[in-house]
Amino acid sequence: MQKIFVLFVGLMMVQFTNAQSIVGVWQGLIPVGKNSIRFVMHVTNNNNEYQTVFDSPDQKGFGIKGGKTSFIADSILADIKIMNAFYRGKWDGKDSIVGKFEQGAFKTLLNMKRLTADEIPEPPAPIVRTQTPKQPFGYASEDVEYDNADKSVHYGATLTKPTQGKDFPTVIIISGSGTQDRDGDMFQHKTYAVLADLLTKQGIAVLRVDDRGIGKSTLGPKPLELTSVEFAGDVNTSIQYLLSRNDINKNKIGLVGHSEGGMIAPMVAVKNKQVAFIVLLAGPGQTGQEIWNFQMQRSLEKGNLSIDQKKLADAAINNINAAFAKSTDLKIVQDSMRAAFAVWKKNVSDSVEQSLFMQRPVPTFLKLAQQYQSGLYWLNYFLNYHPAENLQKLTIPVLALNGSFDIQVSSKDNLPAIEAALKKGQNKNYQVIEMPKMNHLFQSCIAKEISYESIEESFSPIAANTIGNWILQKAIKN
Repeated sequence: MQKIFVLFVGLMMVQFTNAQSIVGVWQGLIPVGKNSIRFVMHVTNNNNEYQTVFDSPDQKGFGIKGGKTSFIADSILADIKIMNAFYRGKWDGKDSIVGKFEQGAFKTLLNMKRLTADEIPEPPAPIVRTQTPKQPFGYASEDVEYDNADKSVHYGATLTKPTQGKDFPTVIIISGSGTQDRDGDMFQHKTYAVLADLLTKQGIAVLRVDDRGIGKSTLGPKPLELTSVEFAGDVNTSIQYLLSRNDINKNKIGLVGHSEGGMIAPMVAVKNKQVAFIVLLAGPGQTGQEIWNFQMQRSLEKGNLSIDQKKLADAAINNINAAFAKSTDLKIVQDSMRAAFAVWKKNVSDSVEQSLFMQRPVPTFLKLAQQYQSGLYWLNYFLNYHPAENLQKLTIPVLALNGSFDIQVSSKDNLPAIEAALKKGQNKNYQVIEMPKMNHLFQSCIAKEISYESIEESFSPIAANTIGNWILQKAIKN
């Protein structure tokens, strides 16, 4: 587990032709290890306000919105909040910009050249999966926008509603970690749009919302300090929006949380009494630290280790990982990692270390920490979070689903933990189901290691029917 206002100087600049303007498309190369990747900057000027949009074609990233962009005399400064990055460059007045790119602690020279129309990288043609909803939908679909109470965050969302019947239940889809749009556009799948489509066709209204910093939703204040707590606040805002409508049954509002969303849903439900039921899709029952350890072990450890080897390798990874839970300061985190590994390495030879790991742990984790610098607040909160504390307070109906082939949130570890917490809280209406041969995105698959993008199915109709039937038959009072 996953963002332009301009000070315009020099009236003569307005009279520049395209050849004499910084407006245009620019490309440079960012070094990545022994290789380099293309980085593209689109600069526009509307009513003397400069705007930037960025592409990373080699990473299949297109249309990354810039934040504040300033062009003063011959220099441009573009903020890219969603990447925790910025670009500063000096324009030669023609076709070159000499500059620097910074992302977190990573800094590099990034000189750019103007591209001709024929040289501009084109985004790949979108793949339309067979389940992607197409009009006519057979139900009502409305794009909506609203703000939180203090107007510090603006949200964009889509509400789908059945056209037949009335008094239907309504659910809010809560996305997993990372910045995702309302459709859950991942690996050429529109996961949440498909889930909303399948549920609405069963007679359930669905609100799906752009995460902060993407689509129509703004980042809001202090983006580097955002955690699941702020995202829970976003869900409460969405609940308030639904309550403001006269076509929504205020007693039948539920939450469907996927992955991190399955952690956020109980956080919201224990405090907001408007929540009538929740559905956890690959939600955590274990602590964040345990889940993070599991994911890192799968990523770094060699296969077919003996029991003793596995214990030794796990100890190294778990001890290094613990640094993320101790601080939100990059230097402190990295120093703690080095210290933890040094203790482990005292009695471990180089040859033994090499026999355990696919790559050396310390350089890998130090690089990971740097990559996560902009998300260290989020990660620190996640690792210290104990789902059981909220799960055992829930008295409303709860459905927990997890795929047996999920390699991110293990069903065999998390479903029993969820059930144990619900039992401890004496919840009288819950169901815990392992969905056979489904992965973390609830795609049907024949093996655990098959990539998400290689599977045509976006969301299993079997899983969607299970969710819909439970909501309509067991979760709400008719």
